[in-house]
Amino acid sequence: MSLQRPRHLTFATAVTILTLVAAIGAPPALAAPPSAVAHAPALSPVVTTAPAHPHKEVFGFALASSLADPTVGYPSWNFDLLRTVAFFGLHVNTSGRFASDSGWATWNSSTLTNFVAMAHQHGTKVVLTVVLQDFSANTPSMCAGLAHSDATVTQTVAEVRAKGVDGVNIDYEGLNGSCGTTDGFWARHAMTGLAKKMKAGLGPSYYLSVDTYASSATDGYGFFDVTGLSAYADSFFVMAYDLEYSNYSRPPISCGRMCLGPTSPLSTYYYNDTKVTSEYVAAVGANKVILGVPYYGRKACVGSAVANAYPTSTVVADGYLDATGEATFATVKPGSYVTHREAHSAGMERWDTWFNTQLNCTRELYWDDAVSLGKKYDLVNADNLRGVGIWNLNYGGGAPELWAALANHFIVCTAVAVAANPASPQVGGTAVQFTATASGCNSPEYEFWVQAPGSATWSVGQAYSGSPVFAWGTAGKPTGTYRLSVWARTAGSAGLNHSGLGGYDTYVAASYSLLSKPCLGVTAGVTPASPMASGSGGTVLITGAVSGCPNPLYEFWMQAAGSSTWRLVQGYSANSSYRWNTTGAPAGTDHFGVWTRDAGSSAGYDSFVSVPYTLTARCASPKVTFSPPSPIARGSGTPVTVTAASAGCPNPLYEFWMRAASSSTWQMVQAYSTSATYLWNTSGAPAGTVYFGVWTRDATSGKSYDATDSAPFSLISPCTSATATFSPPSGVAHGTGAIVTITASSAGCPNPVYQLWMKPSGSSTWQLLRGYSSTTTYSWNTKGAPAGTETFGVWARDGSSPAAYDALYSAQYLLS
Repeated sequence: MSLQRPRHLTFATAVTILTLVAAIGAPPALAAPPSAVAHAPALSPVVTTAPAHPHKEVFGFALASSLADPTVGYPSWNFDLLRTVAFFGLHVNTSGRFASDSGWATWNSSTLTNFVAMAHQHGTKVVLTVVLQDFSANTPSMCAGLAHSDATVTQTVAEVRAKGVDGVNIDYEGLNGSCGTTDGFWARHAMTGLAKKMKAGLGPSYYLSVDTYASSATDGYGFFDVTGLSAYADSFFVMAYDLEYSNYSRPPISCGRMCLGPTSPLSTYYYNDTKVTSEYVAAVGANKVILGVPYYGRKACVGSAVANAYPTSTVVADGYLDATGEATFATVKPGSYVTHREAHSAGMERWDTWFNTQLNCTRELYWDDAVSLGKKYDLVNADNLRGVGIWNLNYGGGAPELWAALANHFIVCTAVAVAANPASPQVGGTAVQFTATASGCNSPEYEFWVQAPGSATWSVGQAYSGSPVFAWGTAGKPTGTYRLSVWARTAGSAGLNHSGLGGYDTYVAASYSLLSKPCLGVTAGVTPASPMASGSGGTVLITGAVSGCPNPLYEFWMQAAGSSTWRLVQGYSANSSYRWNTTGAPAGTDHFGVWTRDAGSSAGYDSFVSVPYTLTARCASPKVTFSPPSPIARGSGTPVTVTAASAGCPNPLYEFWMRAASSSTWQMVQAYSTSATYLWNTSGAPAGTVYFGVWTRDATSGKSYDATDSAPFSLISPCTSATATFSPPSGVAHGTGAIVTITASSAGCPNPVYQLWMKPSGSSTWQLLRGYSSTTTYSWNTKGAPAGTETFGVWARDGSSPAAYDALYSAQYLLS
């Protein structure tokens, strides 16, 4: 069947049946409102004061014939869900003027005034539909109307302005042809010319839409030049219904004659909504495409209750309210009513079968309910079309499921924000409350998603609900930064956007950090206690301790003596101690810092402390002295004070050792102490040399000693007496030059030494003849010596004695 074939055709079967056949996209030809109107229940309007509006254009036709009907007319509509309503309509006659019919009467009545006022109160545009439809041979009425388009434009613009409406919808439906001219495309060109004149007459502030067939975007020979019209039309209402009349002979059903099927299939059929919108988007862009959907279906008697059955009676239209009420009619045989879904199309178009006891036949009805309409709305959103168009609002009236379907698909949440209380970060175990706030939608619902630290997987924290509050329990959760995503959508909708996880209108991302319980009040200790001698090579253990956190980590820093810079010496670990090897460290005060935090914390530290440690200088240059000095006489019982001294260390300790000269073994006589002296009682000590050793170290030193010194001390046996003899004896004559030998001797000392003195005759002064020596004799040459008495003195002492003498002796010698 040609896509431009007239809509009203007859054909014959075994029984003559009048069948209504529409060109692709044409609204159903109903002589009067659908019969369902009489049966529709009285429904109150759905929410009429909602502040939210659809994000897509929802364009609905309003039939003048029942415009004020409280059940199906504008009082039952939710204008907050409508962006544009087209008054349908004023019919154009062959002179280009409006016909004086019932539509004209309603247009000039208070019904229109009230209708426009209510629409504008809700921010909804009202446009006037100018109607001219002619599918008769050579379309003479269409040709005449188009020939008088100037008159049509003039009257239309005047009426639009007079009634305060917002624009025009052109519903000219006909066929391309020459209209008696030499131009085979005259009607096509004239239709484009009408749109051009109408836009010019209205001006840019008024809205102009054009109703076009489903096939027009790719039909270069048809009545509508879509590409040409797009220069003037703000939108195209694409009449993507009545497609069963062009689909029945093609796959997937391939009927031999007209059979029932979906009037507006979403997919699969030769002509389908998905294909139609794709073609229009390619031709004029998505922002001008309004997908027209039917609020009606078609039914007929059929031979049996099977899909795509052949009609055995006239095919008639069923408005939406009529279709929803079919199952309740008294003419339905009890138990015979069955609902089905279209198996070939993805649009879930509905078809119902039942037995009509009045007609005595099985009836089959194909129609779009809220479910299948929702699938078409999904297509509008998926293809980002300008919007959806409804033929027509009176067929659906106040049916709440229709308005809910529009709201669920086109009232979208445009933005969502989320706030956390308390704010991030917090210690794990804190009760956190996230509160979401959506805008742009009246009844938002929220879904909360959480992604744990280090995970690539999102999990639902709280599934979709009307509650904007998500109470997040953090007890036992790993520490770290969590990612949060809050989805928002209109309640009951599938969401404008879709991912593998579900649907949403909008979302917001946030993050929240959980910390472990902080490590507070860190302390530090050192072992051994400060100070320590430098250069001792000792190891100092710095140990941190903290409470309040389950998994503490420690980091150690050091500020060397004399430096203002801290350096890291041991990074964060569970080890609470740091061992400092002091080898090579100079004397001075070093500082050690201990940082601590819990293993789950991302902070630099939760708490810290610093502690000083001092390295003192080593004891050096020790010296041992005695008082009295060595030697002393054995047996005198004189106590000897051994005194130690050192340099370079502030807190010297001394240890005293002793060794006899004849021994190789040292004995400790006084352990380390701060005392620098040792008192040696010499009573009973044998004669001889004793060595005293002193070890010294600083009190902080870990060594046996920093330095040592030793010195000898002697106990001696003194000479107790001394004597001398002369040979020859005294009385030698002077002048003889005799040699007199003076022989000294002593007693009591093992190693006597002697010193000889002489006091010449007549002198009071002693003269040293020979210093101390172990030689016992001295030879005096008397030559030249005058006569007189000479006095000789002998000093004797032990060789180790420091005394001037232990004993002395003097004797006279006479030279006669």
